[in-house]
Amino acid sequence: MSKTKKQSLLSGAAILSAAIVLVKIISVLFKLYVANRIGYDGTGLYATAYNIYTPIYSIALAGLPVAVSKMVASLAAQGKYKDVKKLFKVSNLIFTLAGAVGTAVILLAAYPYAKIVSAVDALPSIIAIAPSLFFCCVMSGYRGYYQGLRNMNPTSVSQVLEAAGKLIFGYLFINLVAGSTLEFADRIPILRNMISDRASAYASAAAILGVTVGSLMGLLYLILRAKLSRSNGITKELLEQSPAAESGRRLAKRLVLLSIPIAVSALIFNLTTFIDNITVQNRLAYVLKTDFDTVAAMYPGIVSARGYTAADVAQFKNYLFGSYDMVLEIKNMVPTFTITLGLAGIPILSEAWTNKNLATVRRSVESVIRLSMLIALPAGIGMIALSDDLLFLLFGGSAANAPAIPYIAPIMAYYGVSVIFLALDQPLVSVLQAIDREDVPIKAMAIGAAAKIVANFVFVSMPNVNIQGAVIGSALCNIIMVTYALIVLKKETDLHYRWGSLFFRPLAAALVSGAGAYLTNAIFEKFLPAGGLTHIYWRLTSDNIACVTGVLAAVLFYAVALFAFGAITKEDIIMLPKGRKIAKRLEKWGLIG
Repeated sequence: MSKTKKQSLLSGAAILSAAIVLVKIISVLFKLYVANRIGYDGTGLYATAYNIYTPIYSIALAGLPVAVSKMVASLAAQGKYKDVKKLFKVSNLIFTLAGAVGTAVILLAAYPYAKIVSAVDALPSIIAIAPSLFFCCVMSGYRGYYQGLRNMNPTSVSQVLEAAGKLIFGYLFINLVAGSTLEFADRIPILRNMISDRASAYASAAAILGVTVGSLMGLLYLILRAKLSRSNGITKELLEQSPAAESGRRLAKRLVLLSIPIAVSALIFNLTTFIDNITVQNRLAYVLKTDFDTVAAMYPGIVSARGYTAADVAQFKNYLFGSYDMVLEIKNMVPTFTITLGLAGIPILSEAWTNKNLATVRRSVESVIRLSMLIALPAGIGMIALSDDLLFLLFGGSAANAPAIPYIAPIMAYYGVSVIFLALDQPLVSVLQAIDREDVPIKAMAIGAAAKIVANFVFVSMPNVNIQGAVIGSALCNIIMVTYALIVLKKETDLHYRWGSLFFRPLAAALVSGAGAYLTNAIFEKFLPAGGLTHIYWRLTSDNIACVTGVLAAVLFYAVALFAFGAITKEDIIMLPKGRKIAKRLEKWGLIG
């Protein structure tokens, strides 16, 4: 029987991760440009728009991409390729309807939401991002189909195109609007009397419009690829040998029923994120109104540089939330890499679970956990060791943003500790969904969500804690979810966690990496010329050079320590693209056994 070419867990994850590295580089460049071009005031509005977009997008999809991937993998494992083809058409129709409804919901909810979070200036940005939801929903149908066939290439290419479009068009739109912001604002009667900070509001909307165009580019690529591909992932021989397909109605019903528990899980997670953002902003506005002096005393550099008074509560709140969002942007880079492990694992685990192959299930679960730790541990320790320096490197070039950095650096260090749990969260959710335990993420998320929201009300409402209290709720939520998931996985798969290889060896290597980064950074700061080298290039300061050198040293120290502590195994290397050749060379050098 002719077979389709399938990617292993690590090979598929490596392809997705390579794309995500490029996507994240592009996204960080774009976010840096946006932050430095429009300041934290505009960035706060940008983040506010995303905070309504993300949960509605996830609710609109309602677990369907995971359900499609899982169902395609299961049908393919049974040789039902005609069903796979029909499912592709059925799911595309469902995704299109979901995208249209979701876009309408965003537009209808835009004004009430903006009023609730005291950010009416975010309205233009919310309107600009609404069409992106439709494009992304349709795009997710294609991605779920290809991922179910264990082909991560289409997803990767579409992600890169999406990010490139965001960068190019966002840059163009910001510069087109920036020169005529006030004149442009006066031409929109509905918004004219609502917007108070027109420069920030419309610059933010211009940046987000680039996001919408980028998502359209990614969708067009997937549509063209599907139209031009002869087999679209399934050969003619496989179709001929496949049994007759079920009706489209029955496949749609199965898809919807399969997606319901996944949907509830996604719904709770994203509603939690939505409510989290509302409560953080609401409580922040509350403490600024009730005890401005205490909050202002915690940020004297910001108050002095920005000239905030008790009459500027909304602006101060947007600035603090915008600066906090910059930390989230860095912190959220880590799980974007580990999520790929879960996505790549869904079809492999679903296939193994369908065939009752528990040995493959246990091996895959361990691989997901260990590889997640190999990514999360050095990232978290690096965030602790270089928090100030990384923030100054990324955002210190803007006079508007620099005053916030000394105050948000501790938040970044706190997240460095909790990012370990955050990085494991979504991969474990994918693993549980693949082995038919979709109920576990629902229960874990419900408990974690309650803890997060209560923590926000308690800690962010404290004048001497305020925005920094948001870290506590997030950490509690992730710890609860990961602990619950690990307990259930052990019970379901009879997996005995080997914590030495899963956690302690990667941790030892990460500590060496963090120490190397810290010492290298300190040495270069001490011996480079005081005041930096700004006469060569405006951002080429001694601190920035020291930080970049520290990061590069961390990578080198980590690579050496991984092999020294035996944290990388031969099996890990073999699962990489061309892994057998790499493993053979490393064995020859005595780096692996």
